[in-house]
Amino acid sequence: MFFELDDIKRRHSNYYDIYNVGGWVTAPDSTFRWNYARGFMVGVTATFLNEFVGTFTEGWRLLLRNFEPPNTFKQVGIFAKETLKLENFRLALRTRSQYALTLGATDIAARIALFRYINSGWQKPFAGFEYAFQRKIPGTMLIAFLTAPLGIPFEMTRMAYYADKTFPEELQRGYKSYFNALRRIPFEEGPYYLFKNTSPLFIRNFFQTFTLFYTYDFLKDKCSWMWRIMDAPYFPSKVFLASFATYIACVFSYPWAVVVREAVDFWPKPKNGISPFNNNYRKAGVWLWYHDFSSNLFPGFFNNYFWKQAPWMMTTLILADSLGIFSYWCIDQFSGPGTNSWEDIIS
Repeated sequence: MFFELDDIKRRHSNYYDIYNVGGWVTAPDSTFRWNYARGFMVGVTATFLNEFVGTFTEGWRLLLRNFEPPNTFKQVGIFAKETLKLENFRLALRTRSQYALTLGATDIAARIALFRYINSGWQKPFAGFEYAFQRKIPGTMLIAFLTAPLGIPFEMTRMAYYADKTFPEELQRGYKSYFNALRRIPFEEGPYYLFKNTSPLFIRNFFQTFTLFYTYDFLKDKCSWMWRIMDAPYFPSKVFLASFATYIACVFSYPWAVVVREAVDFWPKPKNGISPFNNNYRKAGVWLWYHDFSSNLFPGFFNNYFWKQAPWMMTTLILADSLGIFSYWCIDQFSGPGTNSWEDIIS
């Protein structure tokens, strides 16, 4: 009797009557400010970790050019300490930290905030699977399209900052830091400079966002039996799902991120010196799509792309999930708004 009265009290509350519906209902925790705050925390953490791992790996490889690789755990520790002491490591980490802050606070934060803001109103059945998973596809595609250009100016600024150091002294702009380059380029070169010939980056960002978030969201729902029924630890399960979603996102974005750009910019030209693609990324992409060997789309996939992108992607999914970005309201399909418990229905 106690449980029935408690159940009646809960079912006939304004809160339950509003949210126990199968349509769109905006979640109360899905304000854009709170979504952005969560996206900011996740984005800055993920991008900084990614840049730290990349900088540390490059420093490690630099030491391997002059010293033998470590053979014991003690030697690994010494090798790691010496890598952190490298001047190249300290200088590079300062520049990359500036890039990580700008990219994480804008691009990654916006991807997370919009994904939660647009998809948070969908519910899933209690102790079951979301049968209408396809309704999140248009929203996620819209999110990917809207956020695709946000990170391009920051990436182009980093390219310009590092490229400037390779020019002859009389042609250098003399950027003092990444922030200095980011402040000067829009005024000295014009805003279009940061978006010129960046269609591969736009398409890469689109596929990154769409496949990364939607794949993880889909897998989290369809594989929830692992911790709901089998009582498997949730965190290892989450890491496994985030790893698979990261791999899928890299597979879909790699051809545009690396192969298409290299085909136009670096592939050898014929004897007449004219690019077979007429310096057009779209033509290069079409040629690769219809080529006889699909393996041409993924040369150097892991070394050139996956290991450089995986840290921030996995960290983003794991932290975003911990902050509730991929959590949805559960509805009870055995009872409608204002009804009693499901036990009364089948009794």
